[in-house]
Order: sequence, then structure tokens, then C-alpha cells
Amino acid sequence: MRKCMLLGFVAFGLMTILFSEAMAQTRVGGVRADAENTWSQSSTPSGRIASGNLKIVPALTLEEVYDDNIYLGSGINNTSEKIESDWIFHAMPGLLLDYTLQGRGYVRLGYQGDYAYYKDFDDNDWKDHIGFFDFDYQAPGGLLFGVKNVYVDATDPYGSDNLYNLGLQTERWYDDLNTKIGYNFGNQFKAFGYYDYYKQDYDEITDFTQDWTVHQFGVGFEMGIASKTWGFLRYHYGYRDYYTHPAGSGVTDQNDGDFDFHRVSAGLTWDSGARFAGELNFGYEWRNHDNEFDSLGNRYDDKDTWVAATRLDYFATSTTTLSLYLIRALRETGSSTFQYYTDTGIKIGLAQVFLTKFTLTAEAGYSLYDYNYPTNPTKEADNYLGSVGISYKFCDWLTGGLAYAYLRQDSNYPEDDYTDNRVLFSLRAVY
Repeated sequence: MRKCMLLGFVAFGLMTILFSEAMAQTRVGGVRADAENTWSQSSTPSGRIASGNLKIVPALTLEEVYDDNIYLGSGINNTSEKIESDWIFHAMPGLLLDYTLQGRGYVRLGYQGDYAYYKDFDDNDWKDHIGFFDFDYQAPGGLLFGVKNVYVDATDPYGSDNLYNLGLQTERWYDDLNTKIGYNFGNQFKAFGYYDYYKQDYDEITDFTQDWTVHQFGVGFEMGIASKTWGFLRYHYGYRDYYTHPAGSGVTDQNDGDFDFHRVSAGLTWDSGARFAGELNFGYEWRNHDNEFDSLGNRYDDKDTWVAATRLDYFATSTTTLSLYLIRALRETGSSTFQYYTDTGIKIGLAQVFLTKFTLTAEAGYSLYDYNYPTNPTKEADNYLGSVGISYKFCDWLTGGLAYAYLRQDSNYPEDDYTDNRVLFSLRAVY
């Protein structure tokens, strides 16, 4: 253990000397994506601190990143679209409590923090806090029950699901609650009922158009079609309510963007231990607005389209994992406008272990944002992502890594263009 710690801290010391203070992240997307990463990390096979069925897993990640476009600017002027580079240092502590329910499920409670410190533009320093709870249980008679909740208090510049304030620090919080109750009929057929609740709230009144809640109800059926493989069919009904209407803003209950939706989805899912993990998920969604016109008199567009929420990992061998992500979603701009866009994207990835202690990772992705703006030409944006990284396992609980990420957006409106290059150095301990 002493040798492992010595190697790790020497490596991190060398990185600090060579690359100065530092760093930013290669993460792309909003805090909800970070929350998903936290969930996946919660199943890390560690837990050297244990008492009976309870494991206590502390973690600490230190990252140093060079980012050559911290505001994701286009460079077309020196004010709102300026291009600036910086080093950003991240300290990310984490703690997981994992209690196993004797083959029937588990209870997990955890925290993940992210404290970011900029070298030159220190006014941009920010911090995120993510707390999560996950309870999954199967009773002896076949009853199934699950509750997941993620709470995020964020000030980062990664924007929201609809790209709001991407590149700008914005204080807000999210709460995502997912519940299910069901029954397993002889491990051949499962039936479920779902209730989900989502809320996001922005601190500043100027961001009021992003304050909303969603209530979602659903039913689902799963049928075993092969070993550890299930086919599913689900139906969801939900309602989004924009609940903030400041005096003088012109936005009221009679013209805001409230809507309800119906969604049917089908696909495949797998039990743990299968060659696949995640879901193959495709569907169709219908949206209907409560109001006919927005605050400026533009007519809301009730719409329907195919959707996708596929995230698959394929364990080709004990050392090779392939991943596939497919997304198709409607993104509302906010409560004050009829504007929206469709987000259609794909990403593929590879994780390859070699020489026992090294892991090579690579990703490539593309997405298209297709807007409904009544402009000439109609607004579109092509988005590209590429990344490659390598990590080295000093010992079972300590890993160091180096990665590069490239992000680019090409729009037919030049002020929306940007190119971003990020180089990351990391040291992660999970005990």
C-alpha cells in the first residue's frame, strides 16, 4: 500500500510541476449527465471499509485540465463571443454507503462534489453538489419496488438539457425522482407502474423561463426472450408546468409554455451479468400545449415525433467494452416562447484494457439540432465530439489518467459556432 501511495503522489506531483496550477473537465452536457455518471460510479467494485452487509466507499478525484475556449465562444467579437483559455483544477470528493439486502436488492446513499478553481479567470470558480439515493428490492413472492432520487445543486457552466446558458456559470438546482412498483411472474413476465417527478429551479429571477416541474405516470410490461434478456413495452403520460411568472415579464399562466405529453416506447433491457448492459429504447411522443399563443403572440406548435433513449454497453471480452448511445428528443426553449428544437445524435465508444494495468478509451459522436425558428434560413447546428484517453492502475484503488477531448459546433448562424480543445490529467482514488 505504501508503494502504491508513493507512486500515485509522485505522479501527481510531477503533473503539477509540469503543467502548473490547473484544470477543467472533459465532461460534455448538463449536470444530469454528471448525475448519471455518479450512479454508474456508485457500483464501483470497492468497499474495503465494511461491516456485515454495509460497505462504505470514500472517493477522491483530482483533475487538471487545459481548456482553450472556456466560454465556448465563436470569436466573432470581444464581448459575448470572446475566446479565452485557462487551466482549471477540480477536486471531486465522493462518499457511498452501499447496503446489500441479502440477494433481494440494495440500498445506496451517496454524495459527489465538484470544486473548480480557475488559474487566470478566478472569478469563474464554481462548485457542484450531487446527492443520490437508490433503493431496489424484490420480495420473495415476486413483488418489485424501486426508488431513485438525484438532487443537484449546481453553479457550473455546462448548461441545461436545452443548452440554456451553455458556457456561462448559472446557479440552479435539480431534483429527479423515479419510482416503480411491479410484479415478477415466474421470471418470465413482469408488469410495472411508474411515477416520476422532476423539478429545476434557477436562483436568479432573470432565468425564470427555465423553472419547471414535470409529473409523469406510466405502465410497462417486460417479457423474457432469452437468457438475462427482456423485451419491454411502456406507456407514459406527463405534464410540464412552468411555475414562475414575474410581474412585468409578460409571461402568465395564459400564455406560458405548459404542455402535456404521451409517449410509447419499446426495446430491450438486460439483467446484471449479461453480455449487454443498459437499454435499447425507441418510441414515439405526442406533445400538446395548454395555451394557443406565447407571450409575443406566436402560435405554439403541438408536435409529435419519434424519440430514442438508447444507452448500451457490450462486454465483448473481459478486457473489451463497446458502447452505443442514440438520442432523439424534443427540447423546449423556455416558458416565454414557442421555440423548440429536435436533438438527434449518436455516440460510439471503446474501452480496452491492455498490459493488465492500462485502459485505453475512445469516443466519437455527432448530433444535429434542428430548430423550428421561423427564420430564413431555418436555424440548424451540427455538433461533433471526439475524445481519447489512457489510464494506469497504480493499484486496485488508485488510478491515474490522461485524456484529450475535441468539441465543435457548426451552425448556419455564426454566433453559435465554437471549437473547444481540452486536455485532462487525473488521479482517482476509490477505497
